[in-house]
Amino acid sequence: MEQIFQSVILGVVQGLTEFLPISSSGHLIFLPAIFDWRGTLDSLEFDVALHVGTTIGVIWFFWNDWLRIIRSFLSNIGKNVTGEADSKLFLMILVGSIPAAVVGLGFKDFIEENTREPLLVAAALFIFALVLWLADQIGSKKKELNNIGWFDAIAVGIAQSVSLIPGVSRSGITISAGLLSGMSRVAAARFSFLLSTPAIVGAAILSIKDLLGSSSDGNFTIFVVGVVSAAIVGWLTIKFLLKFVITNSFNIFVWYRIVLAIFLTLFTLNN
Repeated sequence: MEQIFQSVILGVVQGLTEFLPISSSGHLIFLPAIFDWRGTLDSLEFDVALHVGTTIGVIWFFWNDWLRIIRSFLSNIGKNVTGEADSKLFLMILVGSIPAAVVGLGFKDFIEENTREPLLVAAALFIFALVLWLADQIGSKKKELNNIGWFDAIAVGIAQSVSLIPGVSRSGITISAGLLSGMSRVAAARFSFLLSTPAIVGAAILSIKDLLGSSSDGNFTIFVVGVVSAAIVGWLTIKFLLKFVITNSFNIFVWYRIVLAIFLTLFTLNN
């Protein structure tokens, strides 16, 4: 029962931190260590399961958007696929997904084995907090989703590939790249979330064998509880952030990351 409760907590944390620009992987690496949660909850496979949960959450939230975007693209094949806003957006998401796919396929094992060091996570939290702050300060915030171009999509896509390093934050760095390319806060957040769908689905597919193997040895309930918790909280978090950024800056998340980075550094050095 204790592990079920811990699974819920980690699912809630994953749902919050996957879409808030504060790094889900950084939290999932540190929380089990801080509270001494070992075994299944401290495994890479459980981390993957929670990402499946947030995948469900983001698809659930943007279901109607995806249907509209895909229908528009399919109806314009053989015509001017960039003529309609939704069809063009599909292409931008496709182009933006390529860098992370290449890096994920080529360097997945290396990244997983060499970038989960606590001090590296803390450093990434701090450095990319400053990047988010800078982007929010100097971005022109004029472009909306229907104004996104090829350069914007590629820039955000390259940024997303860097987020494979724990502590960077996928949403944080892609929103930063969107802001630096001139997107409004809402457009940057929305494009980040839409772009996350193929990225998170791809990551889950790459690790599905490990996930199935782990969830079949008595841990099935723990995995399911974590997935459901992450999906529900992820949906709520997306809804919150898209409303929040209409009238607010990202400063609260910048300060949170800085404080967390300092705390994690001190915790690591004293343990």
